[in-house]
Amino acid sequence: MHLYLRHLAAALFLITFAACTKTETIAPPAEGQNRILTYNIVNVQGEPISGAVNDRDSSITVYLPFYRQLVVLEPEITVPEGATVTPVSGTLIEDLLDVFRSGRDIKYTVTAKDGSKRTYTLRIVVQQPDVVLNELSTATETKEFTIDTRLAYDMISINLAGSGFMENNELMKMVLVDETGKELPPIGLSITNVGNIYKVSGVITKYNDPQEPVLQELKTGLYKIRIYSYGKNATTKFPVKINKL
Repeated sequence: MHLYLRHLAAALFLITFAACTKTETIAPPAEGQNRILTYNIVNVQGEPISGAVNDRDSSITVYLPFYRQLVVLEPEITVPEGATVTPVSGTLIEDLLDVFRSGRDIKYTVTAKDGSKRTYTLRIVVQQPDVVLNELSTATETKEFTIDTRLAYDMISINLAGSGFMENNELMKMVLVDETGKELPPIGLSITNVGNIYKVSGVITKYNDPQEPVLQELKTGLYKIRIYSYGKNATTKFPVKINKL
């Protein structure tokens, strides 16, 4: 009898141990059908530029080499069968420079076959050097410019040396920023390179009526100078003073 009980206890122990160590396979949750599967920029030579789709924060990140100098993007988007995306695949992202400069959002909404929706935000990261500006003023001395609008013709030329400038003028912009942070209309500019020193020159001219937009808004005062260079920008630390007569 005692031997029988010992065998019974051993058997129960083995059954309990086996039950405790049994491995159960749990299937992962089904992925939503309101997803972007792939996002590629296809209006480039060679291989498309692939965007990184992140379902956790509903974002798409595209790393854009600046040397391609793209101003329009053509995305090719795939979604699960039966789903739709708005804007549709192939819809151009136009005026890319405005996207960089204004920071406006680009979003895509995916609608699954069951009607569920998800909205993704596009993030464009431009791979280019930072813009560096050599200051015209200092903490103790302010550079001054004067333009006399009473004359038939007068002009001021603002010359800034630095680095990170694009050689294509169409990809650059110079603006004056007043003391409230407001940007004035763009100034006509040109890029020069002398002895590997790059310089951007902005010219404000009084020579006809109506006056150019920047001159119409310009008042005597202190202004910082902001340079946009493709996907990057920089602003001088110290302002210049502009006298408008």
